[in-house]
Amino acid sequence: MSRLFDFIRKERLYLLILIFILVVNVIVMMPSGGKARSRKAAAAEVKKEAIGKVSAAAYAEMEAARRAKVEKLFTEDRYLALLFSLTSLLIIAALLLGLVIDVILAARKLARKELDISTYRLETVRWGAWDVAKVILLFIFFGYVIIMVESVLTRVFPIIKNDNFRMIFNSSILDTLGVIFILYFSVGEYKEKLIAVGLSLKSFARNVFYGLVAYIAIIPVLLGVLALIAFLANMIKYVPEKQPVVELFLKEKNAPFLIYTSLFAAIVGPMIEELFFRGFMYNAFKKRIGIFWAMVITAATFATLHSHVVGFLPIMVLGMLLAYMYEKTGTLVSSITVHMVHNLSMVFLVFLVKQLGVG
Repeated sequence: MSRLFDFIRKERLYLLILIFILVVNVIVMMPSGGKARSRKAAAAEVKKEAIGKVSAAAYAEMEAARRAKVEKLFTEDRYLALLFSLTSLLIIAALLLGLVIDVILAARKLARKELDISTYRLETVRWGAWDVAKVILLFIFFGYVIIMVESVLTRVFPIIKNDNFRMIFNSSILDTLGVIFILYFSVGEYKEKLIAVGLSLKSFARNVFYGLVAYIAIIPVLLGVLALIAFLANMIKYVPEKQPVVELFLKEKNAPFLIYTSLFAAIVGPMIEELFFRGFMYNAFKKRIGIFWAMVITAATFATLHSHVVGFLPIMVLGMLLAYMYEKTGTLVSSITVHMVHNLSMVFLVFLVKQLGVG
């Protein structure tokens, strides 16, 4: 009992933050003025129900109309047709090269040859799961604080009412705070070196190369999983909702804002996410539950926060690879490279779909 009281006294700030978060969530979920949910949530639900009621014939008709639109567009715009063809060839080439790499790696595994790509040997870190929880609590707390401040400032700064601007602006602030929180606990409180969270430029070019090879190697797996999920979704005529960031890219027309968002999603985001999920969270969990389960839990958490039910498995596969690369190299450079290449590829494909006008 005395340990419990000591813990409460020592961690009262974070316990108060937890209570604050719980109270805010309860208030948000409570009906207000006879309205049990916001207009936006209600509209999304209506859209979801409408999609669910699409008949097989109507679904086939929609697909036929979409194909006809794309064919017409390719006929009128030769450059777009060429870009699409080159992209398709690049994907096929990456798939074939990935299969070759996978065969080579499998042959090495069967021959019991160890894959030695280590730059550093990972040491047991001093922070733990509770420190990871603290960072998450602080992240959520400041997320609510930012929203509250913005609700007051909307009259002074009308741009805050723009959903796209607010989403990227808030993400930028929170990701910056996230880095500060992580470094505070790892380097500040526990006096660890930066390499403890995977930050090092040693053998930088070599680790970038490892990351590129790793991503090409995982492409056949990702495409296979995506094909299976697409097949199952098509069987039940399920049309998944687009992620908010995908909606942003498809609908936003402001060029400077799109450039910033693209750079943030493809470069800044992967760096910060790898710092948290692999450098900070994975290390804390690994010393408690071992390498494999730490990979599984961090990858599952990573996938849950990044996608809906359709995208969960592919993102989890990617998350497992990211943790594996960090474990094998001892630095975040390879996993950041994999993450960046993946996000850059996704941003490019979204823009391609936008040009096709079928998103």
